[in-house]
Amino acid sequence: MSSQVSTTGSSLPPDAPGPHSRRLGVIAVVATFGGLLFGYDTGVINGALEPLKEDLSLTSFTEGFVVSILIFGAAIGALVGGRLSDKYGRRHNILMLAGIFVLGTLGCVLAPSWEVLAVFRFILGLAVGGASATVPVYLSEVSPFERRGSLVTRNEVMIVSGQFAAFVINALIFNIWGEHDSVWRYMLLVAVLPAFALFFGMLRMPESPRWLVSQGRDEDALAVLKQVRSPERAEAEMAEVHALAEEEKLSQTGGAADLSVRWIRRLIFIGVGLGVFQQFTGINSVMYYGTQ
Repeated sequence: MSSQVSTTGSSLPPDAPGPHSRRLGVIAVVATFGGLLFGYDTGVINGALEPLKEDLSLTSFTEGFVVSILIFGAAIGALVGGRLSDKYGRRHNILMLAGIFVLGTLGCVLAPSWEVLAVFRFILGLAVGGASATVPVYLSEVSPFERRGSLVTRNEVMIVSGQFAAFVINALIFNIWGEHDSVWRYMLLVAVLPAFALFFGMLRMPESPRWLVSQGRDEDALAVLKQVRSPERAEAEMAEVHALAEEEKLSQTGGAADLSVRWIRRLIFIGVGLGVFQQFTGINSVMYYGTQ
């Protein structure tokens, strides 16, 4: 399969720089606000937890529940998000997730009790999981194969940048308004800014050409490719997009039956293993409870 991809790639015109390169860069910046929100919403609870605990009178159990419920929401969001993006489109899904980020953030900020806070933390988790499943796919499908790895990696950079930003912003807000009981609400509220940026930014971004082809919208797909490729490259790449979409449709990848394929099974085991053994580093304890 790798040789097939290599042969296809080598037959395409080179991805020469031009206005389309800048357009692709803007798309990557806007889409990766989803990664930034992922990082901020998982990291912001660290600095907010101590004043939050005092303000809402949390016990050890309710404190742990409020912190961890986001992760359960993220697990469900990742499962559902991929299905929704396949059905309605990557761009549509990211717009919806931006709205959920805004709703979840404002709900957390205005929560009068830990029960309400937990509900909206769960909703935020849905958006976090959905973004983790949708944004990398969107970036990979609008990127030329030469730049695909670097552009998709930007989402990972934005995730950890969001976590770092959460720690820095928490420290600044606490040092300025730390005497207020509701200082944690200000910390959470900051996340609404990148959520609005993601929503209004994605309104001007194109849909994934691969998804458009899968829906039979070839003219729209070509118009998108001409935004992010040179004209000759866009025409030549349509054949590759068609082939990939057809191959995906025929193979019906992504189901449990794929576990019978040895190389897919190996990739899944490696991915799950990395996720499991990463927990032994203790980084999640530091990320969520480091200030305590």
